[in-house]
Amino acid sequence: MSIPVISAVSDIGRQKLADMLVSGRAFAIEKFVIGSGGHDPGNPVIALTPDPTLQTLPGQYFGPKDITNSFLLSPTCPQFDCFISQLEAVGSMSNIGLIGRINYSPIPGDSLVGSYFLFAVGNFPLRVKTDAEQLTISVSIQF
Repeated sequence: MSIPVISAVSDIGRQKLADMLVSGRAFAIEKFVIGSGGHDPGNPVIALTPDPTLQTLPGQYFGPKDITNSFLLSPTCPQFDCFISQLEAVGSMSNIGLIGRINYSPIPGDSLVGSYFLFAVGNFPLRVKTDAEQLTISVSIQF
């Protein structure tokens, strides 16, 4: 089964994009995390609007795990496929976070190389995953 999710870039993600243009420090989206804080508690079929000021995923209980596949849907819309196997992330889920890692800097000895940050957050209606199912969450970002 697959769940399509459109995510919002976090403020930290936007800062890292701007820093990349200015300093040449580069990053890649490599991992994802799963949480249970993306739905309206009063009406779980409603996904909340993602908060761009987040630094950690609300209700995170799974991950980080490597992203399975990534590609461009269009020149301005990347998609990240996040596979969850049968015994992983069992329980209530309603949000996903994409995690970036700084992998290059032109600054010798830059202490930020290798550091991780929450790049984007996508919320969806509450869903309960059982230990008997596999799931792919396809996360896209529109720039």
